Amino acid sequence: MFRKAENKTENTGTTEIAEMMPKAKKEKKPWDKAKKKKVRRRVVAGVAAVLIVGFFVSNSMMAKNAAPMVTTVAASVGDVEQVLSTGGTVKSDEKRTYFAPLSVEVGEVKVSSGDTVKKGDVLLTFDEKALLEKKQEAEYRLASNEGGYESSVHKNNEYIADLSEANRNLPVLEQQIADNEKLLDELNKKIEEKRAGWNYNGTNLNVSVMEWQQIIAQDEEALADIKEKKARGEFNDLSEEEYKEMFNSAEIKLANDRDTLLNLQIQTQYNGYEESNNKEIRDLQRQAKEVEELIASYKEYKAEMKSQKSASEAGVLDEGGKAKLEADTALEKLTNQEKLDAITEVENGLKADFAGVVTELEAVAGQPPVESGKLVTIESLEKVYVRLNVSKYDLEKIALDQKADVDIAGKTYEGTVAKIDGMATQNNSGAMVVGVNVNIDNPDENIFLGVDARVYIHMEKAEGVVTIPLEVINSDREGDFVYVEKNGVVEKRRITTGIASDSVSEVKEGLSEGENVIMANGMEFEDGTAVTAMPQPQ
Repeated sequence: MFRKAENKTENTGTTEIAEMMPKAKKEKKPWDKAKKKKVRRRVVAGVAAVLIVGFFVSNSMMAKNAAPMVTTVAASVGDVEQVLSTGGTVKSDEKRTYFAPLSVEVGEVKVSSGDTVKKGDVLLTFDEKALLEKKQEAEYRLASNEGGYESSVHKNNEYIADLSEANRNLPVLEQQIADNEKLLDELNKKIEEKRAGWNYNGTNLNVSVMEWQQIIAQDEEALADIKEKKARGEFNDLSEEEYKEMFNSAEIKLANDRDTLLNLQIQTQYNGYEESNNKEIRDLQRQAKEVEELIASYKEYKAEMKSQKSASEAGVLDEGGKAKLEADTALEKLTNQEKLDAITEVENGLKADFAGVVTELEAVAGQPPVESGKLVTIESLEKVYVRLNVSKYDLEKIALDQKADVDIAGKTYEGTVAKIDGMATQNNSGAMVVGVNVNIDNPDENIFLGVDARVYIHMEKAEGVVTIPLEVINSDREGDFVYVEKNGVVEKRRITTGIASDSVSEVKEGLSEGENVIMANGMEFEDGTAVTAMPQPQ
Protein backbone atom coordinates (compact mmCIF):
# COMPACT_ATOMS: atom_id res chain seq x y z
CA MET A 1 0.00 0.00 0.00
CA PHE A 2 1.05 3.57 -0.43
CA ARG A 3 -0.19 6.92 0.76
CA LYS A 4 0.50 10.61 0.27
CA ALA A 5 3.55 11.55 2.34
CA GLU A 6 4.20 14.73 4.26
CA ASN A 7 7.01 16.94 3.04
CA LYS A 8 9.98 15.81 5.15
CA THR A 9 12.82 17.61 3.43
CA GLU A 10 13.85 21.21 3.62
CA ASN A 11 15.49 23.21 0.90
CA THR A 12 18.14 25.14 2.80
CA GLY A 13 20.40 26.12 -0.08
CA THR A 14 20.40 29.73 -1.10
CA THR A 15 22.78 29.47 -4.04
CA GLU A 16 21.97 27.97 -7.40
CA ILE A 17 24.11 24.92 -8.25
CA ALA A 18 24.50 24.31 -11.97
CA GLU A 19 25.52 21.00 -13.50
CA MET A 20 27.23 22.61 -16.39
CA MET A 21 28.11 26.10 -17.52
CA PRO A 22 25.67 27.95 -19.75
CA LYS A 23 26.83 27.82 -23.32
CA ALA A 24 26.47 30.59 -25.79
CA LYS A 25 23.01 30.24 -27.33
CA LYS A 26 22.71 29.86 -31.06
CA GLU A 27 20.66 32.51 -32.75
CA LYS A 28 17.17 31.13 -33.49
CA LYS A 29 14.92 32.20 -36.33
CA PRO A 30 11.39 33.27 -35.25
CA TRP A 31 8.56 30.88 -36.16
CA ASP A 32 5.83 32.04 -38.50
CA LYS A 33 2.19 32.02 -37.29
CA ALA A 34 1.20 28.92 -39.26
CA LYS A 35 4.04 26.91 -37.77
CA LYS A 36 3.16 28.09 -34.26
CA LYS A 37 -0.51 27.02 -34.70
CA LYS A 38 0.54 23.64 -36.09
CA VAL A 39 2.87 22.96 -33.10
CA ARG A 40 0.20 24.14 -30.66
CA ARG A 41 -2.39 21.76 -32.18
CA ARG A 42 0.03 18.84 -31.93
CA VAL A 43 0.80 19.56 -28.24
CA VAL A 44 -2.92 19.84 -27.34
CA ALA A 45 -3.74 16.62 -29.21
CA GLY A 46 -0.88 14.77 -27.48
CA VAL A 47 -1.89 15.91 -24.01
CA ALA A 48 -5.52 14.89 -24.67
CA ALA A 49 -4.45 11.45 -25.86
CA VAL A 50 -2.33 10.89 -22.76
CA LEU A 51 -5.23 11.91 -20.50
CA ILE A 52 -7.67 9.62 -22.28
CA VAL A 53 -5.32 6.65 -22.21
CA GLY A 54 -4.57 7.30 -18.56
CA PHE A 55 -8.27 7.50 -17.76
CA PHE A 56 -9.11 4.16 -19.40
CA VAL A 57 -6.04 2.41 -18.00
CA SER A 58 -6.85 3.70 -14.51
CA ASN A 59 -10.49 2.53 -14.76
CA SER A 60 -9.37 -0.84 -16.07
CA MET A 61 -6.88 -1.30 -13.21
CA MET A 62 -9.36 -0.26 -10.59
CA ALA A 63 -11.91 -2.59 -12.05
CA LYS A 64 -9.51 -5.50 -11.92
CA ASN A 65 -7.96 -4.38 -8.55
CA ALA A 66 -4.57 -4.28 -10.34
CA ALA A 67 -1.29 -3.00 -8.79
CA PRO A 68 -0.86 0.78 -8.96
CA MET A 69 1.29 2.18 -11.74
CA VAL A 70 4.53 4.00 -10.86
CA THR A 71 7.04 5.85 -13.00
CA THR A 72 10.62 4.59 -12.69
CA VAL A 73 13.98 5.80 -13.81
CA ALA A 74 17.05 3.63 -14.11
CA ALA A 75 20.21 4.47 -12.12
CA SER A 76 22.94 5.21 -14.63
CA VAL A 77 26.69 5.75 -14.69
CA GLY A 78 27.89 9.18 -15.68
CA ASP A 79 29.71 12.33 -14.59
CA VAL A 80 28.52 14.84 -11.99
CA GLU A 81 29.99 18.31 -11.58
CA GLN A 82 29.14 20.64 -8.72
CA VAL A 83 29.17 24.25 -9.85
CA LEU A 84 28.40 27.24 -7.64
CA SER A 85 26.40 29.87 -9.49
CA THR A 86 26.27 33.26 -7.79
CA GLY A 87 26.43 36.95 -8.50
CA GLY A 88 29.00 39.60 -7.66
CA THR A 89 30.37 43.00 -8.57
CA VAL A 90 33.26 43.70 -10.94
CA LYS A 91 36.07 45.62 -9.22
CA SER A 92 39.61 46.71 -10.05
CA ASP A 93 42.62 45.26 -8.25
CA GLU A 94 44.81 48.31 -9.00
CA LYS A 95 43.93 51.89 -8.20
CA ARG A 96 45.95 55.11 -8.49
CA THR A 97 45.01 58.53 -7.18
CA TYR A 98 47.00 61.50 -8.53
CA PHE A 99 47.60 64.50 -6.25
CA ALA A 100 48.62 68.05 -7.10
CA PRO A 101 52.44 68.40 -6.77
CA LEU A 102 51.98 72.13 -6.06
CA SER A 103 49.29 74.77 -6.22
CA VAL A 104 49.41 75.70 -9.91
CA GLU A 105 46.46 76.62 -12.08
CA VAL A 106 45.03 73.69 -14.06
CA GLY A 107 45.17 74.33 -17.80
CA GLU A 108 42.93 71.75 -19.49
CA VAL A 109 41.12 68.68 -18.12
CA LYS A 110 41.13 66.08 -20.89
CA VAL A 111 39.02 63.36 -19.25
CA SER A 112 35.69 62.95 -17.50
CA SER A 113 34.46 60.50 -14.89
CA GLY A 114 33.83 57.13 -16.50
CA ASP A 115 36.25 57.67 -19.40
CA THR A 116 38.47 54.81 -20.45
CA VAL A 117 42.14 55.74 -20.76
CA LYS A 118 45.27 53.99 -22.03
CA LYS A 119 48.70 53.96 -20.45
CA GLY A 120 50.43 57.28 -21.22
CA ASP A 121 47.24 59.21 -22.00
CA VAL A 122 47.28 62.84 -20.77
CA LEU A 123 44.67 63.30 -18.05
CA LEU A 124 45.11 67.05 -17.55
CA THR A 125 47.62 69.90 -18.08
CA PHE A 126 48.86 72.84 -15.98
CA ASP A 127 49.38 76.49 -16.90
CA GLU A 128 52.84 76.67 -18.55
CA LYS A 129 53.78 80.14 -17.27
CA ALA A 130 52.85 79.33 -13.68
CA LEU A 131 54.81 76.06 -13.88
CA LEU A 132 57.92 77.88 -15.13
CA GLU A 133 57.76 80.43 -12.27
CA LYS A 134 57.43 77.63 -9.69
CA LYS A 135 60.34 75.78 -11.26
CA GLN A 136 62.66 78.83 -11.10
CA GLU A 137 61.65 79.51 -7.50
CA ALA A 138 62.51 75.94 -6.50
CA GLU A 139 65.90 76.13 -8.27
CA TYR A 140 66.80 79.40 -6.46
CA ARG A 141 65.83 77.98 -3.11
CA LEU A 142 67.89 74.87 -3.75
CA ALA A 143 71.01 76.91 -4.61
CA SER A 144 70.56 79.21 -1.59
CA ASN A 145 70.19 76.26 0.72
CA GLU A 146 73.42 74.67 -0.53
CA GLY A 147 75.39 77.93 -0.04
CA GLY A 148 74.15 78.54 3.49
CA TYR A 149 75.06 75.05 4.58
CA GLU A 150 78.60 75.27 3.16
CA SER A 151 79.18 78.58 4.96
CA SER A 152 78.13 77.11 8.31
CA VAL A 153 80.35 74.08 7.78
CA HIS A 154 83.37 76.25 6.91
CA LYS A 155 83.06 78.32 10.11
CA ASN A 156 82.80 75.19 12.15
CA ASN A 157 85.83 73.36 10.68
CA GLU A 158 88.44 75.09 12.90
CA TYR A 159 86.79 73.75 16.02
CA ILE A 160 86.10 70.31 14.63
CA ALA A 161 89.82 69.40 14.31
CA ASP A 162 90.55 69.82 18.03
CA LEU A 163 87.32 68.15 19.00
CA SER A 164 88.04 65.27 16.62
CA GLU A 165 91.53 64.80 18.14
CA ALA A 166 90.15 64.74 21.65
CA ASN A 167 87.38 62.35 20.67
CA ARG A 168 89.92 60.02 19.05
CA ASN A 169 92.39 60.06 21.97
CA LEU A 170 90.05 59.90 24.94
CA PRO A 171 88.71 56.40 24.22
CA VAL A 172 92.28 55.16 23.62
CA LEU A 173 93.47 56.67 26.91
CA GLU A 174 90.52 55.21 28.76
CA GLN A 175 91.39 51.79 27.39
CA GLN A 176 95.11 52.18 28.21
CA ILE A 177 94.34 53.25 31.77
CA ALA A 178 91.95 50.35 32.21
CA ASP A 179 94.43 47.83 30.74
CA ASN A 180 97.32 49.02 32.95
CA GLU A 181 95.17 49.13 36.09
CA LYS A 182 94.23 45.55 35.36
CA LEU A 183 97.95 44.69 34.90
CA LEU A 184 98.80 46.41 38.21
CA ASP A 185 96.15 44.38 40.01
CA GLU A 186 97.62 41.19 38.53
CA LEU A 187 101.18 42.13 39.63
CA ASN A 188 100.08 42.96 43.20
CA LYS A 189 98.19 39.72 43.30
CA LYS A 190 101.31 37.78 42.27
CA ILE A 191 103.38 39.60 44.93
CA GLU A 192 100.87 38.67 47.60
CA GLU A 193 100.77 35.08 46.36
CA LYS A 194 104.59 34.82 46.49
CA ARG A 195 104.76 36.30 49.99
CA ALA A 196 101.96 34.06 51.11
CA GLY A 197 103.92 31.05 49.81
CA TRP A 198 107.09 31.95 51.75
CA ASN A 199 105.00 32.75 54.82
CA TYR A 200 103.30 29.40 54.57
CA ASN A 201 106.68 27.63 54.30
CA GLY A 202 108.00 29.57 57.34
CA THR A 203 105.00 28.58 59.41
CA ASN A 204 105.46 24.91 58.50
CA LEU A 205 109.20 25.08 59.30
CA ASN A 206 108.51 26.65 62.72
CA VAL A 207 106.06 23.91 63.52
CA SER A 208 108.62 21.28 62.46
CA VAL A 209 111.34 22.90 64.66
CA MET A 210 109.05 22.75 67.67
CA GLU A 211 108.18 19.13 66.96
CA TRP A 212 111.88 18.10 66.68
CA GLN A 213 112.76 20.02 69.83
CA GLN A 214 110.25 17.88 71.65
CA ILE A 215 111.71 14.73 70.04
CA ILE A 216 115.28 15.71 71.18
CA ALA A 217 113.99 16.35 74.69
CA GLN A 218 112.54 12.86 74.66
CA ASP A 219 115.87 11.47 73.37
CA GLU A 220 117.82 13.20 76.17
CA GLU A 221 115.32 11.94 78.71
CA ALA A 222 115.67 8.38 77.39
CA LEU A 223 119.51 8.54 77.57
CA ALA A 224 119.41 9.84 81.14
CA ASP A 225 116.97 7.07 82.04
CA ILE A 226 119.42 4.45 80.73
CA LYS A 227 122.19 5.89 82.90
CA GLU A 228 120.00 5.91 86.03
CA LYS A 229 118.89 2.33 85.51
CA LYS A 230 122.56 1.28 85.04
CA ALA A 231 123.46 2.98 88.28
CA ARG A 232 120.62 1.19 90.08
CA GLY A 233 121.85 -2.15 88.70
CA GLU A 234 118.75 -2.83 86.66
CA PHE A 235 120.92 -3.97 83.73
CA ASN A 236 123.03 -6.54 85.65
CA ASP A 237 121.57 -9.30 83.54
CA LEU A 238 123.06 -7.63 80.46
CA SER A 239 126.66 -8.09 79.39
CA GLU A 240 128.85 -5.04 79.11
CA GLU A 241 128.76 -5.26 75.34
CA GLU A 242 124.95 -5.36 75.26
CA TYR A 243 124.68 -2.35 77.56
CA LYS A 244 127.17 -0.33 75.47
CA GLU A 245 125.23 -1.16 72.30
CA MET A 246 121.96 0.07 73.84
CA PHE A 247 123.63 3.23 75.22
CA ASN A 248 125.39 3.98 71.92
CA SER A 249 122.12 3.57 69.98
CA ALA A 250 120.42 6.15 72.21
CA GLU A 251 123.35 8.60 71.78
CA ILE A 252 123.35 8.11 67.98
CA LYS A 253 119.57 8.81 67.77
CA LEU A 254 120.02 11.95 69.86
CA ALA A 255 122.84 13.15 67.61
CA ASN A 256 120.87 12.45 64.42
CA ASP A 257 117.77 14.24 65.74
CA ARG A 258 119.92 17.24 66.74
CA ASP A 259 121.28 17.36 63.15
CA THR A 260 117.72 17.30 61.77
CA LEU A 261 116.72 20.15 64.12
CA LEU A 262 119.74 22.15 63.06
CA ASN A 263 118.83 21.77 59.37
CA LEU A 264 115.27 22.89 60.07
CA GLN A 265 116.54 25.96 61.94
CA ILE A 266 118.82 26.83 58.99
CA GLN A 267 115.88 26.46 56.54
CA THR A 268 113.74 28.65 58.78
CA GLN A 269 116.32 31.42 58.73
CA TYR A 270 116.69 31.15 54.92
CA ASN A 271 112.91 31.24 54.44
CA GLY A 272 112.65 34.37 56.59
CA TYR A 273 115.30 36.08 54.49
CA GLU A 274 113.63 35.12 51.20
CA GLU A 275 110.26 36.33 52.48
CA SER A 276 111.66 39.84 52.70
CA ASN A 277 114.36 39.80 50.01
CA ASN A 278 113.21 37.33 47.31
CA LYS A 279 114.44 38.42 43.86
CA GLU A 280 111.22 37.42 42.06
CA ILE A 281 109.20 39.47 44.54
CA ARG A 282 111.54 42.45 44.09
CA ASP A 283 111.17 42.20 40.28
CA LEU A 284 107.40 42.14 40.58
CA GLN A 285 107.49 45.17 42.89
CA ARG A 286 109.65 47.05 40.38
CA GLN A 287 107.24 46.23 37.55
CA ALA A 288 104.29 47.34 39.66
CA LYS A 289 105.96 50.69 40.34
CA GLU A 290 106.61 51.26 36.63
CA VAL A 291 102.97 50.49 35.83
CA GLU A 292 101.80 52.92 38.51
CA GLU A 293 103.93 55.67 36.97
CA LEU A 294 102.56 54.86 33.49
CA ILE A 295 98.96 55.03 34.75
CA ALA A 296 99.68 58.43 36.27
CA SER A 297 101.02 59.75 32.95
CA TYR A 298 97.98 58.43 31.04
CA LYS A 299 95.64 60.11 33.53
CA GLU A 300 97.48 63.37 33.13
CA TYR A 301 97.19 63.19 29.32
CA LYS A 302 93.53 62.27 29.65
CA ALA A 303 92.93 65.40 31.72
CA GLU A 304 94.57 67.47 28.94
CA MET A 305 92.32 65.89 26.28
CA LYS A 306 89.21 66.49 28.34
CA SER A 307 90.17 70.12 28.73
CA GLN A 308 90.79 70.40 24.98
CA LYS A 309 87.41 68.79 24.24
CA SER A 310 85.57 71.19 26.53
CA ALA A 311 87.30 74.20 24.97
CA SER A 312 86.54 73.08 21.40
CA GLU A 313 82.91 72.24 22.17
CA ALA A 314 82.37 75.86 23.18
CA GLY A 315 83.09 76.98 19.61
CA VAL A 316 81.72 74.05 17.59
CA LEU A 317 78.12 73.14 17.04
CA ASP A 318 76.92 70.54 19.50
CA GLU A 319 75.47 67.30 18.22
CA GLY A 320 71.94 68.65 18.44
CA GLY A 321 72.75 71.85 16.59
CA LYS A 322 74.73 69.99 13.94
CA ALA A 323 71.98 67.44 13.48
CA LYS A 324 69.40 70.20 13.19
CA LEU A 325 71.51 72.07 10.63
CA GLU A 326 71.99 68.92 8.56
CA ALA A 327 68.34 67.88 8.90
CA ASP A 328 67.03 71.34 7.97
CA THR A 329 69.39 71.49 5.00
CA ALA A 330 68.49 67.99 3.84
CA LEU A 331 64.77 68.63 4.27
CA GLU A 332 64.92 71.90 2.37
CA LYS A 333 66.94 70.22 -0.37
CA LEU A 334 64.56 67.29 -0.55
CA THR A 335 61.49 69.54 -0.63
CA ASN A 336 62.82 71.71 -3.43
CA GLN A 337 64.18 68.75 -5.38
CA GLU A 338 60.82 66.98 -5.10
CA LYS A 339 59.12 70.09 -6.40
CA LEU A 340 61.52 70.26 -9.32
CA ASP A 341 61.00 66.56 -10.10
CA ALA A 342 57.21 66.93 -9.84
CA ILE A 343 57.20 69.99 -12.10
CA THR A 344 59.39 68.20 -14.65
CA GLU A 345 57.07 65.19 -14.57
CA VAL A 346 53.94 67.22 -15.36
CA GLU A 347 55.42 69.78 -17.75
CA ASN A 348 53.88 67.82 -20.62
CA GLY A 349 50.74 66.99 -18.68
CA LEU A 350 49.69 64.50 -16.01
CA LYS A 351 49.75 61.03 -17.65
CA ALA A 352 48.08 57.73 -16.81
CA ASP A 353 50.40 55.02 -15.48
CA PHE A 354 48.23 52.19 -16.78
CA ALA A 355 45.10 51.50 -18.79
CA GLY A 356 41.91 51.96 -16.82
CA VAL A 357 38.77 53.94 -16.06
CA VAL A 358 38.51 57.40 -14.52
CA THR A 359 36.48 56.81 -11.36
CA GLU A 360 36.99 60.18 -9.59
CA LEU A 361 37.71 63.66 -10.97
CA GLU A 362 38.15 66.76 -8.81
CA ALA A 363 40.44 68.90 -10.99
CA VAL A 364 38.74 71.95 -12.50
CA ALA A 365 40.17 73.79 -15.52
CA GLY A 366 41.33 77.34 -14.72
CA GLN A 367 41.51 76.77 -10.96
CA PRO A 368 44.62 76.05 -8.86
CA PRO A 369 44.13 72.96 -6.68
CA VAL A 370 45.31 72.82 -3.09
CA GLU A 371 48.89 71.53 -2.92
CA SER A 372 48.75 67.73 -2.40
CA GLY A 373 45.02 67.90 -3.12
CA LYS A 374 43.32 65.08 -5.03
CA LEU A 375 43.10 65.58 -8.80
CA VAL A 376 41.97 62.37 -10.47
CA THR A 377 41.66 58.64 -9.73
CA ILE A 378 41.88 55.81 -12.25
CA GLU A 379 41.24 52.11 -11.70
CA SER A 380 42.90 49.45 -13.82
CA LEU A 381 41.08 47.40 -16.43
CA GLU A 382 44.04 45.03 -16.67
CA LYS A 383 43.80 43.69 -13.13
CA VAL A 384 40.14 43.08 -12.31
CA TYR A 385 38.17 40.67 -10.16
CA VAL A 386 34.61 39.90 -9.14
CA ARG A 387 33.74 40.37 -5.48
CA LEU A 388 31.35 37.70 -4.18
CA ASN A 389 29.61 37.07 -0.88
CA VAL A 390 29.00 33.39 -0.12
CA SER A 391 27.10 31.72 2.72
CA LYS A 392 28.57 29.27 5.20
CA TYR A 393 26.91 26.42 3.30
CA ASP A 394 28.89 27.18 0.16
CA LEU A 395 32.11 28.25 1.89
CA GLU A 396 33.26 24.70 2.66
CA LYS A 397 33.08 23.82 -1.06
CA ILE A 398 35.20 26.76 -2.28
CA ALA A 399 39.00 26.67 -2.39
CA LEU A 400 41.77 28.84 -3.75
CA ASP A 401 42.80 28.30 -7.40
CA GLN A 402 39.43 26.80 -8.39
CA LYS A 403 38.52 27.73 -11.94
CA ALA A 404 35.43 29.75 -12.78
CA ASP A 405 33.49 31.17 -15.70
CA VAL A 406 32.46 34.81 -15.39
CA ASP A 407 29.57 36.30 -17.36
CA ILE A 408 29.80 40.11 -17.71
CA ALA A 409 27.29 41.88 -19.90
CA GLY A 410 26.72 38.76 -21.99
CA LYS A 411 30.41 37.91 -22.48
CA THR A 412 32.12 35.00 -20.74
CA TYR A 413 35.63 35.27 -19.23
CA GLU A 414 37.92 32.80 -17.53
CA GLY A 415 38.42 33.25 -13.80
CA THR A 416 40.28 31.85 -10.76
CA VAL A 417 39.42 31.97 -7.07
CA ALA A 418 42.22 34.20 -5.72
CA LYS A 419 41.14 35.21 -2.21
CA ILE A 420 38.83 33.97 0.55
CA ASP A 421 38.34 36.36 3.47
CA GLY A 422 39.26 35.06 6.89
CA MET A 423 36.31 36.76 8.59
CA ALA A 424 32.57 36.79 7.96
CA THR A 425 30.51 39.99 7.76
CA GLN A 426 26.80 40.70 7.95
CA ASN A 427 24.99 41.53 4.71
CA ASN A 428 21.95 43.78 4.29
CA SER A 429 19.63 40.90 5.11
CA GLY A 430 21.37 40.18 8.41
CA ALA A 431 22.97 36.94 7.21
CA MET A 432 26.65 36.22 7.84
CA VAL A 433 28.61 35.94 4.58
CA VAL A 434 32.24 35.57 3.59
CA GLY A 435 33.85 37.67 0.85
CA VAL A 436 35.53 35.90 -2.07
CA ASN A 437 37.59 37.41 -4.92
CA VAL A 438 37.54 35.73 -8.33
CA ASN A 439 40.26 37.13 -10.59
CA ILE A 440 39.42 37.55 -14.27
CA ASP A 441 42.28 35.86 -16.11
CA ASN A 442 41.62 37.26 -19.60
CA PRO A 443 40.27 40.81 -19.19
CA ASP A 444 39.70 43.06 -22.20
CA GLU A 445 38.43 46.52 -23.04
CA ASN A 446 34.81 45.33 -22.88
CA ILE A 447 34.86 44.92 -19.10
CA PHE A 448 32.88 47.46 -17.05
CA LEU A 449 33.78 48.21 -13.44
CA GLY A 450 30.98 48.26 -10.91
CA VAL A 451 28.54 46.13 -12.93
CA ASP A 452 26.98 42.88 -11.77
CA ALA A 453 28.56 39.66 -12.98
CA ARG A 454 27.43 36.06 -12.90
CA VAL A 455 30.10 33.67 -11.68
CA TYR A 456 30.13 29.90 -12.07
CA ILE A 457 32.79 28.31 -9.84
CA HIS A 458 33.75 24.73 -10.72
CA MET A 459 34.01 23.06 -7.33
CA GLU A 460 33.93 19.25 -7.40
CA LYS A 461 33.56 16.68 -10.15
CA ALA A 462 33.00 12.93 -10.04
CA GLU A 463 33.44 10.86 -13.20
CA GLY A 464 32.02 7.42 -13.98
CA VAL A 465 29.80 7.21 -10.89
CA VAL A 466 26.24 5.98 -10.31
CA THR A 467 23.76 8.87 -10.64
CA ILE A 468 20.01 9.38 -10.14
CA PRO A 469 17.74 12.41 -10.52
CA LEU A 470 17.47 14.62 -7.43
CA GLU A 471 13.66 14.30 -7.35
CA VAL A 472 13.70 10.54 -6.63
CA ILE A 473 15.70 11.02 -3.38
CA ASN A 474 13.68 11.01 -0.13
CA SER A 475 14.85 11.87 3.36
CA ASP A 476 13.82 11.15 6.93
CA ARG A 477 15.48 11.26 10.33
CA GLU A 478 17.71 8.34 9.48
CA GLY A 479 19.00 9.85 6.25
CA ASP A 480 18.43 9.52 2.50
CA PHE A 481 16.56 6.68 0.81
CA VAL A 482 14.85 5.71 -2.46
CA TYR A 483 12.09 3.32 -3.49
CA VAL A 484 13.38 0.64 -5.85
CA GLU A 485 11.05 -1.38 -8.08
CA LYS A 486 12.30 -4.95 -8.34
CA ASN A 487 10.20 -7.66 -10.05
CA GLY A 488 7.02 -5.64 -9.54
CA VAL A 489 7.60 -5.12 -5.81
CA VAL A 490 8.70 -1.98 -3.90
CA GLU A 491 11.89 -2.03 -1.82
CA LYS A 492 12.83 0.87 0.44
CA ARG A 493 16.60 1.31 0.01
CA ARG A 494 18.96 3.41 2.14
CA ILE A 495 21.61 5.27 0.08
CA THR A 496 24.72 7.37 0.63
CA THR A 497 24.88 10.37 -1.68
CA GLY A 498 27.93 12.31 -2.89
CA ILE A 499 28.18 15.53 -4.82
CA ALA A 500 25.20 16.85 -6.74
CA SER A 501 24.47 19.13 -9.65
CA ASP A 502 21.20 20.98 -10.11
CA SER A 503 19.57 17.87 -11.58
CA VAL A 504 21.37 14.67 -10.53
CA SER A 505 23.21 13.31 -7.51
CA GLU A 506 26.06 10.87 -7.12
CA VAL A 507 25.17 7.67 -5.21
CA LYS A 508 28.18 6.26 -3.36
CA GLU A 509 26.43 3.33 -1.69
CA GLY A 510 23.04 1.61 -1.96
CA LEU A 511 22.37 1.51 -5.70
CA SER A 512 23.87 -0.15 -8.75
CA GLU A 513 23.71 0.83 -12.39
CA GLY A 514 20.44 -0.19 -14.06
CA GLU A 515 18.27 -0.54 -10.93
CA ASN A 516 14.84 1.04 -11.32
CA VAL A 517 14.11 3.86 -8.89
CA ILE A 518 10.50 4.96 -8.34
CA MET A 519 9.63 8.62 -8.81
CA ALA A 520 7.49 8.78 -5.66
CA ASN A 521 6.32 12.38 -6.07
CA GLY A 522 5.58 12.65 -2.35
CA MET A 523 4.00 9.18 -1.98
CA GLU A 524 5.14 6.69 0.66
CA PHE A 525 5.42 2.97 -0.02
CA GLU A 526 5.79 -0.01 2.23
CA ASP A 527 8.28 -2.77 1.54
CA GLY A 528 6.66 -5.49 -0.54
CA THR A 529 3.97 -3.30 -2.10
CA ALA A 530 3.11 -4.58 -5.58
CA VAL A 531 3.35 -1.98 -8.34
CA THR A 532 3.28 -1.76 -12.09
CA ALA A 533 6.41 0.04 -13.37
CA MET A 534 6.28 2.50 -16.21
CA PRO A 535 9.97 3.22 -17.10
CA GLN A 536 10.66 6.83 -17.98
CA PRO A 537 12.24 7.19 -21.43
CA GLN A 538 15.98 7.84 -21.21
